[in-house]
Amino acid sequence: MSVALLLAAALALLVVPGALICLAAGARWRDALAAGPALTTAVVAVGCAVTAAADVRWDLASAGVTALVGLLGAAALGIAARVTDRGRWRRGEGSDDDDEVRGRGPGPGVADLVVVALALVPAVQVLVATRGLAAIPQGWDAIFHGGATRFIAETGLAGLTDLAPVSQPANPHFFYPDTYHALASLLLGVGGGLPEALNAVSAVTGVVFVLGVAVLAGRLCGGSRLAAVGAAVVAGAAWTFPYLALGRGPVLPFALGVAVIPGLVLLGEQLAARRPCMMAHALLLGAGTAGAWSVHPSVALAAAIPLAGQAVAGLVAAPGTRPSLAVLGGFALAAVAAAPYVLWSATMVSAGTTESLAGFSWPREVGVPRAVAGVFDLGPTALSSIGMAVAVLVGLAVAVADPRRRRPLAAPAAALVAYGALYVLAAAVHGDWVRALTGFWWDDFYRFSSLLVLPSAVLAGAGVRALVPRGSVRRPAARTGVVVVTVLGLLTVSGHAVLARDLRVWGYDDGPAVNDRERAVLDALGERHEGGVVLGDPFDGTAWAYALHGVPVVFGAPLADDPVAQVGADRMTLYTSMNRYGFDPSVTHEVLRQDVRWVIVGTGVVGGPGRPGGFIGLDLNPHLRLVEGNSGARLYEVLPVPADHPPLLPPPGIPPFTPPVQPPNTDSPVVDAAGAGPATSLDGATGP
Repeated sequence: MSVALLLAAALALLVVPGALICLAAGARWRDALAAGPALTTAVVAVGCAVTAAADVRWDLASAGVTALVGLLGAAALGIAARVTDRGRWRRGEGSDDDDEVRGRGPGPGVADLVVVALALVPAVQVLVATRGLAAIPQGWDAIFHGGATRFIAETGLAGLTDLAPVSQPANPHFFYPDTYHALASLLLGVGGGLPEALNAVSAVTGVVFVLGVAVLAGRLCGGSRLAAVGAAVVAGAAWTFPYLALGRGPVLPFALGVAVIPGLVLLGEQLAARRPCMMAHALLLGAGTAGAWSVHPSVALAAAIPLAGQAVAGLVAAPGTRPSLAVLGGFALAAVAAAPYVLWSATMVSAGTTESLAGFSWPREVGVPRAVAGVFDLGPTALSSIGMAVAVLVGLAVAVADPRRRRPLAAPAAALVAYGALYVLAAAVHGDWVRALTGFWWDDFYRFSSLLVLPSAVLAGAGVRALVPRGSVRRPAARTGVVVVTVLGLLTVSGHAVLARDLRVWGYDDGPAVNDRERAVLDALGERHEGGVVLGDPFDGTAWAYALHGVPVVFGAPLADDPVAQVGADRMTLYTSMNRYGFDPSVTHEVLRQDVRWVIVGTGVVGGPGRPGGFIGLDLNPHLRLVEGNSGARLYEVLPVPADHPPLLPPPGIPPFTPPVQPPNTDSPVVDAAGAGPATSLDGATGP
């Protein structure tokens, strides 16, 4: 499938099902496009749960049936809402701030086209960084995401606990939200491959985010198309989202989840403003929130912050008891609609998972003043960040000082303050109480920097609207504002020159997980493989053999803190002792039992304690035959050995027992033990 068709398929897959459901329920078309991705994730979540319970494959057919059922339900909801709703449309607060042009001038369609063009910019940047979607996403998390997507596509198993074989086959309580992987697996069903499928989803993640932010900013600013365009400019040029989230980690499910938050906040605005069809919008919001939870629970928790701000502002602004009850009832109905899936999935989270979240902490590298400044440092360059920050601060002033905008802009203002505070805590403040607040997001200030782009872009749009007075731009008062906005816009977009380069360096370079030389050996393995399992170093990226070619591997992802509990003692025997195959009967037994027929060693590394002790001297073992190799990787074929062979002493160079310390990582696929001596150890340290 061509790159253009794959991108179109990914965008349609993410937007169309949910947008049709929104339209059927009574939403307007712009709202449907913005909120559609959130409802699509809800469709995928329900489809995965139902297919897992009914023991049916998750694929395009079952996804289509689920979407059709959801569409029929939304149509019935829309009909009921129209029959029971007695209100009629009102433009609401700030309708007089709409910058609709009187007489000659560009119509609303021109602004829509500009927003669409700006929304395509992230897709182009990802396309360039990934070299036409073909580059392997590098990093620790990408190994698991690739394997999980392949696993669902091959097996059709997409339940919340079904991904254990990919990452933690010995963990009976393994839980990982897999809506992202289930969605990406459908692209494999329409002709895409890995890593192209993952990169296509990454590309359209930025597209739907920019579209959602633009529609949201326009709505909160009284229908202002200028605010929509200004917000789209900032959302498409910010480095911390989507680009950094797609490159660092990469936290791909989290990135997709953040991209659907604007649609949820847009649905919340319908409730806070007491617009018609409140029941339909409340149920759509509840379903979308459940979908966001299914992508990544931390995303739903992050979305709850601006939604809570909307509910409070709506209650405060409501002109009486009945309107207040309407607002309160709308948000309560949304919470009730989301609760069944959220509570059901929460029961599957083990106590160990929550304990690891509460106890995990990243090192603090900056002080509080630098962290506070980092709240507004969203661009890829200093000039770009300055352009964004000025517009954001103007928009924040508008949210506080302008009575007409105070209620609608309460949500982005509250989100900016909350996300900013969490960012500062995660970046610069130590303490158990800090982890209690930031632990839901893995105490990761990079995730908060991603979340900050949403309120910042919306407030920037409001700032742009405030700088250009309503009416003709030829008036002297307007000309100054136009000049200021133009300068800020040029500063903001100046960062586009380095975005693709920086994204490639962070996430799609030649390594560290899989470089071009390793890729050549992995591809050769895919051609040679006719059965059996492949043993590789879980930290050197060779586990991509499964994601790329469907070749089963012993270790599908990097190991965690307790590898025995994660993968089992039998697999760890191979990790520590594979080099003694054919000499140690217990190792030989495990190799035969697990049907290991290949061993692959790469040179990249994404972490870990060093080279596995069982990989020392593989080239010296006569029962392993080198079949492919270059300076980046080596592929060995495991030769048959009688299962009942007597214990034998391995050749010199292969430790006769598992070393207490693993050898260091090396840029050679030939792993040698350090020379024995009083001043040397296997970890390369020197001393007595």
